[in-house]
Amino acid sequence: MLNIGDFAGITGLSVKALRHYDEKGLLVPDSVDERSGYRRYGEGQVRAGATVRALRAAGLSLPEIAEAAAQDSAVSAVRAHRDRVLVEREREDRAFAAAEQELRALRVPVSIELRHAPEQHFVGRPLHAPSEDPDALTDDDANATFAELYGQLVGAGIPLSGEFWTALRSGERGDLELVGCWAVPGPFDSEWAHPGDHVGILPARTELVAQWRPEHGEELPDGATHPAIIALFDALDERGIELRLNRMEVRQTVLGQDPDDCTVEVSVRIHERTAG
Repeated sequence: MLNIGDFAGITGLSVKALRHYDEKGLLVPDSVDERSGYRRYGEGQVRAGATVRALRAAGLSLPEIAEAAAQDSAVSAVRAHRDRVLVEREREDRAFAAAEQELRALRVPVSIELRHAPEQHFVGRPLHAPSEDPDALTDDDANATFAELYGQLVGAGIPLSGEFWTALRSGERGDLELVGCWAVPGPFDSEWAHPGDHVGILPARTELVAQWRPEHGEELPDGATHPAIIALFDALDERGIELRLNRMEVRQTVLGQDPDDCTVEVSVRIHERTAG
C-alpha cells in the first residue's frame, strides 16, 4: 500500500488533486482511515493514476476522463479532444485575424465634411431585419434583392442617373429597414414597382458626410461596423446631434468599382441650425 504522498510522487499527481479526484469519484483510494481520513492507494492503482495525469495534462475535463476510464478508451479520448482543440484553435485564429483586420481598417483616416446636396429622385427596395438580430440580413440577401431592382429598372427603360446607395432606417414594426436605392433623373410612373418599394425624392439638404478610403488594401471582416459609420457617429457626437433612425436615416454608397481603389461614403441629413 502507498500513502498519498508516495502515490502522488509516483504518478505525478499532486496531493491536492488526488483529494479532489477522490471527492469526484474519479480516482478513489484503496482505503481511508476512519479516524484520521488518511488515504492509502494500492500498487495496482498507479496505472490509473498515471493515466489520469496524462489525460489532465492533455486538457481533458474530469467527466471526459471518467468516461474514458469507464470505456478503457484513453487514446481515442485524447485524439477526439485534440480534434476539438484544433477546430477551436482555427476558430480563434480566424477571430484574431479578423480583429487585426478590423482594427487596421479603423486606423485609416476618415474625412468629415458638410455638404449641400440638390434634390434627387430615387426608387428603392426595402429589406427588413429584426432589431434583436440584425445579422439575420446577409450581404447576399441584400445584393440579390437590389440587383433584382436594378434589372427591373433597366428592363422598364428607366435611366439611372447616379450612384446606388443604401439607407438604414427604423421600420414600422421596430425592426431595421435597409433600403437599396437607385437615383433616377425625375418623377416617373411607378406602376411597375413592387408593393413596398419606395419611389420618392430626397429634398435639397445639408448632409454630414464621412468618407473612408483604404490606404493599403484594408478590408473589413464580416459583421464589422464600417469605420465611416463610426466616424460619422463621432462627428455627430462632437456636434451634439442626436441620431434617431425613426426621424433620420443613414445613407451609404461606394464610389468606384475597384475594391482596392474605392471610397465608402456615409452621410446623414442634418438641419442647418445644427450644422455648426
